[in-house]
Amino acid sequence: MSVNRYKDHVYVIPEDDADRQIVNGFRNHDAIDPRAIDVRGPAGGWSKVRNAFLEEYVPLLGRSSHAHVVMVIDFDEKDDARRRLFDEAIPPGLRSRAFLIGSASNPERLRSDLGMTFETIGRRVADDCSRDEPRPLWLHDLLIHIRAEFERLKQAVRPFLFRGG
Repeated sequence: MSVNRYKDHVYVIPEDDADRQIVNGFRNHDAIDPRAIDVRGPAGGWSKVRNAFLEEYVPLLGRSSHAHVVMVIDFDEKDDARRRLFDEAIPPGLRSRAFLIGSASNPERLRSDLGMTFETIGRRVADDCSRDEPRPLWLHDLLIHIRAEFERLKQAVRPFLFRGG
C-alpha cells in the first residue's frame, strides 16, 4: 500500500534486513495507519542510508511539507561519529521532519538482549508509543542513546501515524 502524498506520512529507510524487520513489526501494529508509512527496502549499509537520504529524500522533503523521513541504522558503537555525519547531511530547514534511530550496536545484539524477534521489538516500540508507556523499550541500554530522538519522532508523527492520533 502506498502513502497518500497529500496527507502527512513517513518514509523509513532501513540500513539492513534486520532493521527492516523491526520496522515491519512497528508498521504492522494495530495502532498504526498503514497508509501513513512507507518502508523502503534495505539500503545495504549506514552510508547508503545517508546517500539515499541526500539524493532522494532531501529533494522530496523540499517538495512536500507532508513527508517525514526516518533513517534506521546500526550505530556499531560509534554513536557520536555516525550522528555527526547524519546531522551534517540534514539541511537545517528539514530537521523537524528527518530522524535517525537505531541500536547502539546492531539489531542482532538487541534481539539477543531482549529475547524477542525483530518484528516483536518493532511491535513493542509501537505499543509503547501508542500508550505512553512509562518504561518504554527505548530506555534499554542499546537504545537509550537515542531517547531524545525517539521522543522527538514520537511527537512529530504520532498525530498522523497512530490511529486516533
